[in-house]
Amino acid sequence: MSRDTVISISGIEKANEETLAPPVTELPLEGSSQRPLFQRASYPPRISLNGLLIGMLSVLLLVVMGFVPVSLPSVLNIGSDATSYEQLSKLQYTFQIPLALFIGALLGPFMGTASVLLFLVVGLAVYPVFANGGGWQYVFQPGFGYLLGTLCMAYLLGKTFHKAFQKHGNVSRSLKIFTSAFTAVLLVHVIGVVYLLGLAIGGQLAWAELPGWILRLSVETAPYDMLATAVFLCMVRQIRLALWLVLY
Repeated sequence: MSRDTVISISGIEKANEETLAPPVTELPLEGSSQRPLFQRASYPPRISLNGLLIGMLSVLLLVVMGFVPVSLPSVLNIGSDATSYEQLSKLQYTFQIPLALFIGALLGPFMGTASVLLFLVVGLAVYPVFANGGGWQYVFQPGFGYLLGTLCMAYLLGKTFHKAFQKHGNVSRSLKIFTSAFTAVLLVHVIGVVYLLGLAIGGQLAWAELPGWILRLSVETAPYDMLATAVFLCMVRQIRLALWLVLY
């Protein structure tokens, strides 16, 4: 008698292993399809052709931003004796760094980083789309280190930014977003300053000019970079929802 036979009152019956086995209840997967729509939009979108097309449009927007500088008062005016807005020293500011970080957070670590990388390739090899020019010789310019820092931080934001929405409290979520913006911009400027030091060590930049470049590229622009990046990052999930059918 095999192990699959059972004795009943009516005789010997062949039991089916499937009927003897207890029913298995499937647990809901933790995939994106089980999450609410607004929560699913917190995660990076899937890699798709439509997403790459959105990335191309993002590159175009980065290019346009380079040609539309905004005149803003410099933070170095603090303590000055200027009595009117016209007397304040002005900063010609472009939103390329905050926008590039926003694209990284919006499109994720692959499509977002690829978009920023394509922007750098266009500026170095095709057309001078950076705020201060372009071409391969731009790698010896003081501002190129900040572009490299932006590329690195766009990847990290794309990979980790969704963690800002894992907490349910609005206050903690907002704090996480602003912390992400502050950290990303801070690291961009740290990389930029290190690149400036490398140019000075390599003889591409005079040591006497180094403090002036740090003041111009970091001290003056970092507050605006942090503020603009924080505002842009607050709109990531809403824009993902608006582009839901295209990105997800």
